[in-house]
Amino acid sequence: MLTSSASTSPLLRLKKNASLELRWVIAAFAVSGFNALFFARNSTNLQLFVLAVMALLVLVGGIVYQRLRVLREMEQQHDNLVQSLKGRITRFRRLMRLHDYVGVMGLILLVLAALLVRQADLLQYLSPANPDQGRHLLIVGVGAVAVLALLYAAYAVGKMEHQRRYGQHLDRLEAALRELQETGRPE
Repeated sequence: MLTSSASTSPLLRLKKNASLELRWVIAAFAVSGFNALFFARNSTNLQLFVLAVMALLVLVGGIVYQRLRVLREMEQQHDNLVQSLKGRITRFRRLMRLHDYVGVMGLILLVLAALLVRQADLLQYLSPANPDQGRHLLIVGVGAVAVLALLYAAYAVGKMEHQRRYGQHLDRLEAALRELQETGRPE
């Protein structure tokens, strides 16, 4: 299964998906760089924001690259193939979780940046001198709950997407390893 070049090979599917994801991250980085050079060139705050997005993309790209390295290590022959693959699958799953957390933290930082940019407007909106302060507080509270719900939804969708792209293939590899272990045990 590991050395098969068939399109149904889980390792081949994992590598293909990770390579595609890395290309998307590189493309997003290039678009962000273009944005910083041409569209944000007159706004220091926007340039700083774009640089933060680019830094986040570098972090995500590093995680995806590490996953590709783990997949390349899986292809190599080892004395104890089962233990080696188990460790690498565990490492790959940890990198997937890290990617999810980095994505959520990136979204949180995006929300915080938007709040900082609009801080003066928000404080004026919530001013105690405003006669509709109670209604404004309610609207801000509902907005905060909506933002939290969107963050959770983004996390859940990202997790489902990782399961679709990687998890199902890792599950197949783990099932094959269990089958290998069961057939290799003396009875």
